[in-house]
Amino acid sequence: MRPSPIPDAEVWPGTRRVIATGPSGDLTDTEIAPVEVLLDTGEHTGLPRACVRLALEDGDLEKLAAGGTVWLAVYGPLPVFAVDVKGPGE
Repeated sequence: MRPSPIPDAEVWPGTRRVIATGPSGDLTDTEIAPVEVLLDTGEHTGLPRACVRLALEDGDLEKLAAGGTVWLAVYGPLPVFAVDVKGPGE
């Protein structure tokens, strides 16, 4: 999986689009590349929230079907997070 651009149709009302960089702060960093992020307030918590869209890469489904796992790496203070899988158009 990799972070992916966020199509206009998947931006919900009340969000702000930003580009977040990795620890280097370099928009051209290829090791930890910048990502598009949606910022809003979580509807259930009222807390600030940052959402990144992830897309499967070639071979990801096969790895998962074979018992593979998904790892989330966070650089900086450990945040509370949620992972959602959405169907097309959700």
